[in-house]
Amino acid sequence: MQHDARDPMPDDAPMRPATPLQTKLLIAMLALLVAAIALCLNRDLNGDLYLLLFSGRYVAHHGPVTTDPFPTIEHGRQWLNQQWLSEVGFYGADRLVGTTGITILYALLIGLPLAAILAAVRRKGTISMLVVAALYLPGVLAIIHPRAAGFTLLLFALLVILLVVGLRLDPEARARAAPPIWMLAAIPVLFALWANLHGGFIAGLLLIGLVTVGLWIDGRRGRSSVPGTHIAVLAGAGVLAAIAATFATPLGTDIWTYILSFRNPALKLASTEWQPVTNSAAAAAFVVIGAAVAVRTWSRAARPRSLTPALVAAGFVLFAASSMRNLIFVAPALAFQIACSLPDRREAPSRALVGLAGSAAAAAVIIYAVALGPPNSDRVGNPAVQYAIQHPPDRGRIVAYAGPSSYMLWRAPDTPVVIDGWLEHFTEDELRDNFDLLHGSLADPTPAVRRLHAGAVVAYLPEAIDRLEAHGFVPKVSGPYGTYLVRKQPRQR
Repeated sequence: MQHDARDPMPDDAPMRPATPLQTKLLIAMLALLVAAIALCLNRDLNGDLYLLLFSGRYVAHHGPVTTDPFPTIEHGRQWLNQQWLSEVGFYGADRLVGTTGITILYALLIGLPLAAILAAVRRKGTISMLVVAALYLPGVLAIIHPRAAGFTLLLFALLVILLVVGLRLDPEARARAAPPIWMLAAIPVLFALWANLHGGFIAGLLLIGLVTVGLWIDGRRGRSSVPGTHIAVLAGAGVLAAIAATFATPLGTDIWTYILSFRNPALKLASTEWQPVTNSAAAAAFVVIGAAVAVRTWSRAARPRSLTPALVAAGFVLFAASSMRNLIFVAPALAFQIACSLPDRREAPSRALVGLAGSAAAAAVIIYAVALGPPNSDRVGNPAVQYAIQHPPDRGRIVAYAGPSSYMLWRAPDTPVVIDGWLEHFTEDELRDNFDLLHGSLADPTPAVRRLHAGAVVAYLPEAIDRLEAHGFVPKVSGPYGTYLVRKQPRQR
C-alpha cells in the first residue's frame, strides 16, 4: 500500500507502547488534587444548589412542566426549564447522601474532566500535562460551587476525547482506513444527554464547527491527513447533534428561545459571570496566559502546521474573553491543541513528581476533614432569611437576591418571592426593579415596590436599608448577612 506523505505514520508502523504506569498515576493524582482543592474552596452552599434542589423536587414529583409553578412574579407563565435532568439528579443525590455528600460528589465531578483531557495529552510529555492542569484549576473557579455547569465541563472534555481519538488528529496516530461511522451515533447521543443537563452544549456545537471548518481548510491547503469522508462524517454528526439537542428535550424548539434568553442585559446586575473578562483583572490575565500557551504550542508544532488545532484554541480563548462563565473551556481547548499539534515525548514522569501530586492531594483532603469541614448555608440561609420564611408578609412578595430566594423556596415552597435562581426567566424590567431595591439605587423606591407588589425585602447594603426605611419599610431582624424589612400596610378605615 502506498504511503501518503501527509500521513505521519504508515499503515505498517508499529503501535506505540502502552502508557507507563507512572503517567497514569500522575493523571489520577492531579485529578484528585483538583477535586480536593475544589472541596476546600467550596465554603458556601449557595443559591445555585438550592435552585437545583427545589426545582428537582418539583420535577421529580410532577414531571417536566411548561409553566412556572413557583410563587414568583412569573408564576403561571412559560417556564423553559432546560436543565431539568440535572435538577432531578441533584435532588436524588440529596435524598441519598445529603448536601455534604453532594459537595463531595461534585468535587469529584470537577476533577474527572481533568483526567479526561490529561489522557488526551499524556503522550506529549509531563510538562504538557502540568501546563494543562495548571490552566484547568483557575478556569473552574467560576463553577466551584455545585451547579449544573459541572456536567457541561465533563461532557465537553469527553467530546474533546471523541474528536481526537475518532478522527486520529494526534499527529503520530495511525490513520483510519474508513470513516469513523460510530461518531454519527456517539456524538448525537452525547448531545441528547447534554441538552437535558445544561445549556452549555452550545460550546460543544462550537467545538465541532471549528474542527470541521479547520479540517476543511487544512484539506484545501494540503495540510491534513484526515480524509474528506471523515470531515463529512463529522459535519453530519454535528448536524445530528444539533437536531438531538433540539428534539431530545421536553422543550423542543423552545430550547433555542431559552438559549437566547441569556441576552437579557439585566443579568449582569445579578452576577459577574455574564460579563466580559475585561471587568476582572484576574480573568483577563488568565485569558492572556491561555492565549500565550496557544501561541507557544503553535510555534512548537512541526511544519507544515495544521490550522485546525490553532483555530480551536483561538476560538475558545475569544469565547472565554466574551464572558467569564466560559473560562472553563480554555484548558480543554488548549489540551485539544496540544494533543493535535505536538510530537510524542517518550519519557515518563518521575516518581518524585507523582508522589508530590499525591501528597498534595492527601494534604488537601486532611485540611478539609480536620480544619475546614463541610460548607454551610450561612449566607443564603442567614437569620433574616430564616425569619422571612417563618414570617412572610401579609401582603405582597419578598424581594431578595436569587440565592436567598432559592433557599426560601427549598425550605418553604409556598414562600412568596419576586424572583428565584432562574434569572434568565424574568424580564429585564423585573430584574432591574428587584436589584434597584436591593442596591438602594432609587431615590424613591415606591414605584418599583408597587410594580413588584413587594411586601418585604431582605436587604444587605446600608444605603438600601436606609432608603427602604425612609419609604415605609420596618426592619424586623438584622444580622451580619442581611436585614429583613416589612412594608407598613395602610390603616384600614
